[in-house]
Amino acid sequence: MTATKQAYDTLVHETGGWVASQLEACTRCGMCAEACHFYQATGNPEYSPVWKVELLRRAYEQRFTLVGGFKKMIGLEKEITDEDLKHWSELNYYACTVCNKCSMVCPMGIDLGSLLHGVRAGLAAAEVVPDDLMAAVNKQVEEGSPLGMTDSVWDQRLEWIADEWEEDIPRDVQGADTMVVFSSIEVMKFPTNVAAIAKILNKAGEKWTVSSKAREIVNFGFYQGDEKNTKMFLDRVLEGARDLGVKRIVVTECGHAYDALRWHGANWLPEANDFEIIHITGVLGELVGNGRIKLKPGAFDGNGTITFHDACKIQRKGGHIQEPRDILKVIAPNSFKEMTPNREEAICCGGGGGVIAIKAADPQRYAAFGLKIDQVNSVGAKTVTMTCSNCRLQFTDGVEHFKLDWKVTGLAQMVADSLVE
Repeated sequence: MTATKQAYDTLVHETGGWVASQLEACTRCGMCAEACHFYQATGNPEYSPVWKVELLRRAYEQRFTLVGGFKKMIGLEKEITDEDLKHWSELNYYACTVCNKCSMVCPMGIDLGSLLHGVRAGLAAAEVVPDDLMAAVNKQVEEGSPLGMTDSVWDQRLEWIADEWEEDIPRDVQGADTMVVFSSIEVMKFPTNVAAIAKILNKAGEKWTVSSKAREIVNFGFYQGDEKNTKMFLDRVLEGARDLGVKRIVVTECGHAYDALRWHGANWLPEANDFEIIHITGVLGELVGNGRIKLKPGAFDGNGTITFHDACKIQRKGGHIQEPRDILKVIAPNSFKEMTPNREEAICCGGGGGVIAIKAADPQRYAAFGLKIDQVNSVGAKTVTMTCSNCRLQFTDGVEHFKLDWKVTGLAQMVADSLVE
């Protein structure tokens, strides 16, 4: 089967009644373009979300509608070609983080994020996923982690973190209430985040554990758009939870991983519904709200303006919007200042959806990050905090690339540093 036919058949397979209704509802008004950070940053009309879903629309119309079939027959529309696949691969992997802000402004209420994910499914089936991203997928298949965090590396890193920061990290505890699953970004690049979360949970008296089987929450199959790989990586997490008999799974600082497990996992794998799935941001809000941990008021005041970056999958989709602000109003009541726009309307950092893993996408990624630079500078902030380590990776890389005088940190780290002993 040719790559084009594989993509076409997959796109058609993605088109059920719901997708058809979404595509039919689109008026091609173009309002979604103004919500896309890649379009805003570059002005490239092909970065408009409605154009990025063009392959899906074309496959649907040509296969299922009389008008689409007629247009193809008389040459008004051409069939999808290999060159089309390569071109849309760049549009959908280089210049889309699947942040879904475009859906917020759509006057027809179209869920463009889901349609864009459907396009990625077709591109993945045709094997036109960018090489860097595909290499990370293959590494996660073979080694369990896209960053090469094998069993032995994971074991060594956690032992080192526990010793270095003198925090207990319970492992494979049968009957624990909570299983925490870290991302390899945290374990390999931001180990202080692992130590901070351990400190918070231990201070709260939480009965928690990590799992040797469920040692990676990042899901590169989800970035790729491949359902088989996505389910495989999700099942590794669920298997660890089943074996330990936990009641809930806490996703640490990875937005797309939270999206994949919390919503897609619940739809694709029924056993995901056996557990409460919550993001660490929600846990922090609970622990502060019910008094299980206490924070030092004003702990971060006096060191310049602090601002908060809303992560697309955690704040906009996940709804964990108020908890970070409630916490910051305690520990930095005089220093915390909001960027504009914020909350549901916040601008994506530009590194999510696998974009940061694709070297060839650096020009688009840095262009999009320029919007965040303007936001942060407009409030005069010198510290930016967030709840997603993928965002944090984008920010730290952006700070280095543009030589910015900022401190980039995570909310969990700030909470840990503010605990009343």
